[in-house]
Amino acid sequence: MTTVNKKTLEKIGILYFIFLLPMLAIQFNLDNDTYWIIKTGEYICSNWLPQTDFLTMHTDMELVIQQWLSDVIFYNAYKILGIAGPIILAYCIYVLFACLFYKLSLTITQNKIFAITAVFIGSLYIAKYYIVTRPQIFTYCIILIQLLALEKYVKTGKIKHLAVLPVLSVLLVNLHASMWTMLFLIMLPYIVNSLPVKIKGKSLSCCKTLPLLAVTVLMALCGLATPYGYKGLAFIFTTSIGDKVNSSINELAPLTLSLTSFGLLQFAIVALVAAVYIIHKKGKTELRFILLTVGTGIMAFLYIKLVPYFIIAAYPAALRYLDDIKIDLNKLPKRKNSKISPKTTKLSIVIILVCIVVLMATVVIQNVSNAVEYVKTDGENSYTRQLDEALDAIEKDAEKHNTEIVLYNGFNSGAYLEFKGYTTYIDPRADSFVVEANNDYDYLTEYFDFKNGDVYYEDIIEKYGFTYLIVESPGENTLKTNLSNDDDYKIIYEDEKITAFKKA
Repeated sequence: MTTVNKKTLEKIGILYFIFLLPMLAIQFNLDNDTYWIIKTGEYICSNWLPQTDFLTMHTDMELVIQQWLSDVIFYNAYKILGIAGPIILAYCIYVLFACLFYKLSLTITQNKIFAITAVFIGSLYIAKYYIVTRPQIFTYCIILIQLLALEKYVKTGKIKHLAVLPVLSVLLVNLHASMWTMLFLIMLPYIVNSLPVKIKGKSLSCCKTLPLLAVTVLMALCGLATPYGYKGLAFIFTTSIGDKVNSSINELAPLTLSLTSFGLLQFAIVALVAAVYIIHKKGKTELRFILLTVGTGIMAFLYIKLVPYFIIAAYPAALRYLDDIKIDLNKLPKRKNSKISPKTTKLSIVIILVCIVVLMATVVIQNVSNAVEYVKTDGENSYTRQLDEALDAIEKDAEKHNTEIVLYNGFNSGAYLEFKGYTTYIDPRADSFVVEANNDYDYLTEYFDFKNGDVYYEDIIEKYGFTYLIVESPGENTLKTNLSNDDDYKIIYEDEKITAFKKA
């Protein structure tokens, strides 16, 4: 095979396995959280940062918007391109993510085949489940840039490569402050690996320690470079105390083995790295890669949302362990007396390319068709359609009987209702509704007690003066049953997931 052909195939492989194929796995829709993110960005652009809540009826809640810059970015994407704006932004960030992931992999290993394979597996998984219209997509890129800078410093010993780290600290504390501490968890293995420790007379130190310590301190100080100041950092730790927030968000649940396709895939993604170390016993690695793999592996098992960070750190680390395996395509076994001509080889390549293009085109056409329909209906899905129909029923009833709309809603529906301009009772910003964060009241616990029947439902309804209630199934079935059996409440809309009640 000629050099030109090998280079062509390599470029095709990179384009197909790192960019195009994983890209098709990205869901063309808005994440539920994006609705309140857009409304928050809109408020910030008009009024600057709020100090108390402005989306719900709990206006005495103190508010720290720990991803305010992301909110502004997503809002402006929506303002410019409508419902498709934040989604297109997510696709663009994925391209940056894939470039950084591949570059990091090649920084650690020279084996392009293994690098493409690792990046393909990791990128496909992350694209499918984690490239969504939320601030986390920026965080993935920031962590990859940090790892690239640290590896450059280790390889060259030049302090200039660390100069970007304080900048990353400022970016992350404003884009996604709840993950700011991840910067320091990533730094720790490099600091440990830089210490002048010897085993059997051989030094394990990979670089100088003092520059790493100095830049870590500077990064910590840069964490205060947020409009909320120290409150922005304190918010991270106050809301992580106890199990109030974690128990209400699926992505904060621990990684557990389940027989669902998603549950099995989660374990397979982690187990794949373990298999590499178990099967290939002759590989060599460095202390920082061991610590990165073990550390992010523990985090992945603690919280599902941290699995991408395991992929970002542990997959390139595994490539270093496999670096002793050399693959030379020119030395692969060839068929004896092979009479395949260069023309036939080129024809085979063309046929393969045509098949790939046809397959890709089929999937792309289907995805584009779905995307066009999604944009034309302004992001409608079965859930939002039911919410819209319930709101129409409520507005018509309120107008007919001259009733003020004081609306109760559940955790999941709050963001969309706020997007539609309604004042809500609660929304998916779970950490904002605990008293440790808002210094007002524990609305999150009150909500769970109300929907689960742990308090008398009428007491909560009277407390807020709800005139209409939007109740979800199956999450709020107890509340639905209580209201359905009470003659003081009338069903004015009911569908598979949504039931709207009016208080008589």
